[in-house]
Amino acid sequence: MIEVISLLDTTAKVALGALIAGMSGYWLSGMRVKQNLNQQRTEHQREIIEGVAQQAEQVHHIFMKYFELIQEYMNATKNRYDWPESRKSEFYLVIDELVQSFNELTAAESKLLLLNEKHLYKSLRKFRSKVIFFRRHYYIDKKDLNDKEAQELKREISKLREQFFDSLSDRYAQV
Repeated sequence: MIEVISLLDTTAKVALGALIAGMSGYWLSGMRVKQNLNQQRTEHQREIIEGVAQQAEQVHHIFMKYFELIQEYMNATKNRYDWPESRKSEFYLVIDELVQSFNELTAAESKLLLLNEKHLYKSLRKFRSKVIFFRRHYYIDKKDLNDKEAQELKREISKLREQFFDSLSDRYAQV
């Protein structure tokens, strides 16, 4: 009888230990899964933010090419010499690049909205709008191009770019 009680006692202890070990393992694996999901989500957000940064910088890079060609055109016009056809052809290629980069920037804006980054979205929209404004007001064959105004718009665009990247950098550090 004592052996039976001792056997039941040992069996109960082993069963209780196995139950505790099983529940602990289940709980720990659940925690690991949550941690992995959070880590994957964070990495995905960082990748999206990096992609947005690349797309915004691409627009700025192409804008700078556009700006330099406009500057060259304004100098040619001011000095009353014909701008070479090869430069005009390059200018039109840059316009095509700019349009394509705007399409990609639209995708970047939608990604920011998906991440619920409305402040970053608005900042990027301001940058984009100013580049579009420049593009619509400064083009070849326009007669009243003003160099000072163009330089001021370029400064504004660079400032908006810097503000956007400051905000983006802050958000990237938080992720």
